[in-house]
Formats: sequence, structure tokens, C-alpha cells
Amino acid sequence: MSKYLTILVMAMMLAMGEAHAQVSVSAKIDTSMMLIGDQTNFRVEASFPDGYKVMLPVMADTVSRGLEIVEAGTVDSVLTDGIVRISQKYVVTNFDSGWYAVRQLPFAILDPNGNTDTIYSEQVYYGVMTMPLDTANANAICPPKPMAEAPFKISELVPYVKWAMLVLLVAAIVALLVYVLVKRKRNEPIFAKPKPQEPAHVIALRQLDQLKEQKLWQRGLVKEFYSSLTDIVRVYLNGRFGVQAMESTTAEIMQMTKNVPEIDKDLRSNLQDLLERADFVKFAKAQAEANENEASFAFVEHFVLTTKPVEQLRDDEDAPEGEAKVEQNEKTE
Repeated sequence: MSKYLTILVMAMMLAMGEAHAQVSVSAKIDTSMMLIGDQTNFRVEASFPDGYKVMLPVMADTVSRGLEIVEAGTVDSVLTDGIVRISQKYVVTNFDSGWYAVRQLPFAILDPNGNTDTIYSEQVYYGVMTMPLDTANANAICPPKPMAEAPFKISELVPYVKWAMLVLLVAAIVALLVYVLVKRKRNEPIFAKPKPQEPAHVIALRQLDQLKEQKLWQRGLVKEFYSSLTDIVRVYLNGRFGVQAMESTTAEIMQMTKNVPEIDKDLRSNLQDLLERADFVKFAKAQAEANENEASFAFVEHFVLTTKPVEQLRDDEDAPEGEAKVEQNEKTE
């Protein structure tokens, strides 16, 4: 029994040896010496009878230590006289000098009977050298070159200008939409011309007329009368002289109007009396007489008319011809 088993094992080994003899594999590099950082070709090949299947080694980013894959080519196959030849080329490089041995690469084999085996390629040796120095030339070792300045081209700005114009256009559209929505919400005309701002004395005189028609102190509303009257004064001081009187006390207002040339000593004294009388009425609940109320109203009206801007008439020589004739006619009449 053992004799037959031995014969069977020897027959299987003979068959496998015959199969291996029919399959040849190889791994080759195009050069035995390369310059550091240069690129060369590395090839794996297999030759086997038709009916066999051979799988080439699978390599991701390196073939062996130091030998890096730059690009992997496709697998080529050729059938000639019943013999299949397959190969694959890799572009490789190495960035470290020295001598290297590429490891034995495995090739998986599957024969027609379904038996599997692995054959290894022979080791490949190669060297990597650094850049040789020209020792005879004293200027062989040079410092790094300065950065080269690329010439400026207007065409390089075109994409950025287009994007900038697009952003500005979108911003303008958004701003216009917001403006239209705000105007509609306020029920205002969208493109109405702004009204010219009225002079401070015109506003003050109109408010005095309205206050006079209300007859507040005559109806016993003395506090309300003085509040409205002093508000008119404060708004006028702000609009006419730039005095921030709305939130200021009487003492602060008098200090701020001290250097206003249009307000003389008598006007300042009467203005102080008015503001102090209003403070007593509003905060100390004092009662003012009718003649004091009339005098206070008259003073504010006099104060506005006295300190309003002086309207200067143009001379006939400076005025247009038509206006000069009209003024001359008025003088004649």
C-alpha cells in the first residue's frame, strides 16, 4: 500500500514540475544604474501554455523598498503557437542613492486541472547615484537661482473682473429690491425728488402760529404751553446754530450760546428768563400770569425774527437783465 502511495506522490510531483517547466516568469528594470530622481521602466512578464492562467503581481505604489511607482501601464497579452505571453510596464523612480535589490515577485498559476501554485521571479539589482560634481570647476556648486518673475498679462485679470462685475450687479439688484420694498412699506413714491429742507426760522414761525391757534394757556394748560414753546426754541437753536439744545439743561444751553455772535447780551438774558420760567412751570408747578405768557410768546417770536439769516439782495449789475428790470420797475412804482 505504501509503495502505491509513493508512486502516486512522485507522479504528482513530476506533473507539477512539468507544469512549472512550461511556465516562465521574469521581472526586469531597464537600467542597472539610474540618476537619483530619474524615471525608468520596470516590467513583469509571464509565458505559459494556452489553458493555463497566470496572475501578475499586484503592486499599489511601490515595487520594492525605495522603488516608487509613478505610473502603471495596462496588461498586454499575446498568443503565439499555443503560448500566451502577458506583460505589464511600470514607470518607476527612486529618490535615495545606493544599491537596491528588488524582492522576488509572486506569480499565481492555475493549470487546466484546477491545481494552483506560485512561482517567484528572480531578484533584480540596480543602483541609484547622485548628481556627479565637477571638481575641476570652482563654480560647479552654485546657490539657488532667484525666483523668476512671470510677466503680467491683462488677460489674467479678465476672469476676476467678470466675477467682480457680476458681484456688483447682484449687489445693486439686491439693494434696489430692498429700497423698493422699504418705499412700498412706508407708502412713499419710489423715485420722488427729495424736498428741499426748510430754514429753521420758517419752521419755528409756522410752529408758533400753530401754538397760538391752540390757545393752551388760555385753557389752563400752562405747562403744555411752556413745553411746546421751549421745544420750538430748542429745535430752532439746533437748526439755526447747531446748538444741541434738545437734551440739554438751561445752564448748558446758555453756555453753548455764549459765543454765538447773532445772540447778543439782551437776547441771552431774555432767553435765560424764558427757559427758567418754563422750568419753574414744568417742574415746580409754578403758575405764570397771563401777561408773562404773552410776553414769553412774543419774545420767542422776536428772538426768531431777530436771529434768522439776513437775506441779501443782489445789485442790479449782478442780477440777470430780466430781474434787474423788474426790480427797477418796483423802485419806480
